[in-house]
Amino acid sequence: MNARQNDHLAAWHPHEPELAESQLLWMQEHIASGQSLLDLGCGAGRTLVPMSMMGAVCTGLDLDKEALETCRKTLVQEGVSAELIEADFRNWLSDASAQWDVICCLGNTFCLTWKIKEALELLALIHEHLAPGGMLILDDIPGDLWPELMEGRWQEGLDPEQGRQLVWSRDDAVFAFRDASSVDPDNWNIGPDDVPMRLWTAGSMQLAALASGFDVPVIPSGAGVRVLRPVAGTDCTP
Repeated sequence: MNARQNDHLAAWHPHEPELAESQLLWMQEHIASGQSLLDLGCGAGRTLVPMSMMGAVCTGLDLDKEALETCRKTLVQEGVSAELIEADFRNWLSDASAQWDVICCLGNTFCLTWKIKEALELLALIHEHLAPGGMLILDDIPGDLWPELMEGRWQEGLDPEQGRQLVWSRDDAVFAFRDASSVDPDNWNIGPDDVPMRLWTAGSMQLAALASGFDVPVIPSGAGVRVLRPVAGTDCTP
């Protein structure tokens, strides 16, 4: 298996097994059979398949056709069903009219929404599409990834063993990974060919939530997620 294939599989399984299991266990305990769930960036079904097996009515969006096909095959193997849609969820949500009891955006997918304005627009769209009493589930990005930075494992540099390069914005918590084909030791600026990601801090995530009509994110102990609920009394109807 080459480096690009490894990167592709890593995108489908972005978390360590312990963290992935903690997230799933929390969701299985707090999402009831029959509730509707929208999985933004569902990939190969890491979350969507087991939640469908638990009885949730699931819809999954992703741009990766291969991942969606893998998800579809797994659903068939498990004897369950879900609606799978190949789409950019930020555009798709703008035209959607349905509401869901739960919307999740896991696998560090929210990091890809690195522009603050776009993040606020996305959160506002999600707010509109949550049914009364609904919740948004995000990764605990500040609790999971920021310690890596503070302990020196996210420093700017080259990783010859993995064939990767990590570059940071000079004025923001925005970074990009370059794989073997795009590593450039003479270029340490994020450029047009890079895929920027935001390393969300607790403060920036809280501000984005509050500005979009959500309460302060709740951090369930040991779950590896942050849960956002609309501020009481706000209208979640499109």
